[in-house]
Amino acid sequence: MSTDSQTGAAPGTDGRRGALGLSAMVATAVGVVVVQSTMITMLNGAGIGGINFLLAIGFSALLALSYVLSFAELSLMLPRSGSVSAYTEAALGPGLAIVATLSGYVAVALLGIPAELVLVDTLLEQVAPSLTATLRYPSLLLLALFCALNLRGVDLFARLQSGLVTIMFTGLFAIGIIGLSRSDVTIVSTALTLGALDVRVAVSLVALAIWGLVGLEFVCPMIGDARNARRDVPRSMLIGLVMIVAVYGLFCLAALVMLPADKLTGATAHMDLALAVFGPQARVAFAVLALLGSATLLNTVLASVSRMIQGMAQSGQLPALLARQNRQGAPVWALLVFTLAIGAVRAPLGMDASAILTLTVAAAGCWLVAYIIVHLDLMVLRWRLPQRARPFRSPWFPLPQVLGILGMGYVFLNISPTPEMAAPIYKNVAFMLGGTLLYSLVWTLLVMRRNPLRPDLTGVLHDAPTPAQPHAAR
Repeated sequence: MSTDSQTGAAPGTDGRRGALGLSAMVATAVGVVVVQSTMITMLNGAGIGGINFLLAIGFSALLALSYVLSFAELSLMLPRSGSVSAYTEAALGPGLAIVATLSGYVAVALLGIPAELVLVDTLLEQVAPSLTATLRYPSLLLLALFCALNLRGVDLFARLQSGLVTIMFTGLFAIGIIGLSRSDVTIVSTALTLGALDVRVAVSLVALAIWGLVGLEFVCPMIGDARNARRDVPRSMLIGLVMIVAVYGLFCLAALVMLPADKLTGATAHMDLALAVFGPQARVAFAVLALLGSATLLNTVLASVSRMIQGMAQSGQLPALLARQNRQGAPVWALLVFTLAIGAVRAPLGMDASAILTLTVAAAGCWLVAYIIVHLDLMVLRWRLPQRARPFRSPWFPLPQVLGILGMGYVFLNISPTPEMAAPIYKNVAFMLGGTLLYSLVWTLLVMRRNPLRPDLTGVLHDAPTPAQPHAAR
């Protein structure tokens, strides 16, 4: 995806027709959560908290709505592939822009994607042991495949993403609905006993639940390839949020009435649920479904985060080499380096699936930090640029942003679902945040030679027009 050499604005946001319609944008928004690691995390939460986890999903949905509103306004006000880095540099300076993007997206991917790849290999070891015996880590071939496919450009990405997400949502809804339909009414009513509700327990599980509701903003780096950015960017995130809450609410509810708690907290809870609903004959079919979910995650993250990296390089926040793109408009060097980094983190993990929950909760903590920064970005830019055109305005401003910051801050401080997990979770978070903060200071002071906390509005005040609604879509 190219950008204007003078402004850094993404093409296609001025009304020119792009490759991504609403369905592809929705598929991008939900593509990082209909995956194995999220299924297991959500089922683990249900096993730990019972019906309280359904309440935690409700709380998480409100926090997710707050970040969706902030991203929707910022992405159309500053339509750039750099996304978070562009918003934060304009509002809070290049130092925090680097921290927000590297810790909230690159670091999260380096925690979450290897965890997902471990699950891919663990699943293949169960259903195709000869394959894992021959290749050891087949997931690395899957990673390389989707890197190659993304190098072909956004047209192929759009076709793959819509198909993969449709299959995944159909499968998860089927498990939830059929699981509930086959359950005894007494068991369902017992599982939903309101007397078991405990708000404190639900709040302690929000960090787990929100892992299933993050990543809707992955449409924002793709804004230059949207057919109708003004309409479809906000709409795709809101539709995606409703879809995710519905599918995981049903999925977890079916799990509560079909499986005991010790099964729900296991490393293969998603497979156990599928077998409980459909029987042993469903093992291979569900394995294929789970692998398609992993493919959806790889397709989304490689496409979106590589464009964030490209946008940072265009702003001087990363080496200029990472800004280059091929003839298909793919950020070739950003994509290759990012893919190699994921592979380098995955290889030492071996086949240990027991660390998945710790890795995903730590990644959720890093993501919350990025969301808090984005809320601050919107509040600052509303004050500093009151006349700036905003095709979408966050309703009830600044209430969603203030509540989002307070809620996410509280969840971050109470992120561990169990006391014994607190130390490894915060250790991972500290390592990722500390590393990105150190890089940010060194790069901005010694390479960019700028004050890391001084906002830069130069590009904002001279950039391309805000997204217009294409005539073809009217």
